[in-house]
Amino acid sequence: MLVGFDANNVFRNGGEMGDWARSLVERMASGRGSKFRAVLFATRIKEEYKSIYTSFANVSTFVPTGKSKLMPSTWMRFGIGPYLTGERVQLFHGLNEELPYGLGGKVKTVVTCFGLKEHYKTSLMDRLLWKKRVRYALESANVVVAVSEKVKEELLAAGVKGEKVVVIGTTNPYEVTDEMAEKYLEVYGRLMGKE
Repeated sequence: MLVGFDANNVFRNGGEMGDWARSLVERMASGRGSKFRAVLFATRIKEEYKSIYTSFANVSTFVPTGKSKLMPSTWMRFGIGPYLTGERVQLFHGLNEELPYGLGGKVKTVVTCFGLKEHYKTSLMDRLLWKKRVRYALESANVVVAVSEKVKEELLAAGVKGEKVVVIGTTNPYEVTDEMAEKYLEVYGRLMGKE
């Protein structure tokens, strides 16, 4: 199973979203040997997170190179498609409520949603762009993972089809357990017809 991740939170976020993303990827990668391989896509990698994944033989990273380094956000949103097909990524997981544009039917997609409130956004432009990107992800994803029943209710109220919403969470949605990692892997397996 080869899964691509939007890993900006993994490599750039020092808060609870970053902790959650790092913990999830680490739990999936550890102890699974050749059954699971992750490709982490990020616009850049902060120095303090650089060495985290060097101990996992089944995890590799991609950051923009060449001219793509000039506009890394554009590369992440529009330019990673060729890397996905080149690496033979079977599924892409948006860990931060977003998905790259243009994946179409090329790979299966999963997006995790922590809620539709944009309380952590500051400017009006940020809010508008965030809403647009999240709406695209919710509409285009094959599976939308809600971290709680409350988030599922928000998603349904926003018009997301109930059959594509899966609840994976614990009492604390930012706590990653082995059980949660296994549930994600089950979702991946079902999407790729490997139950």
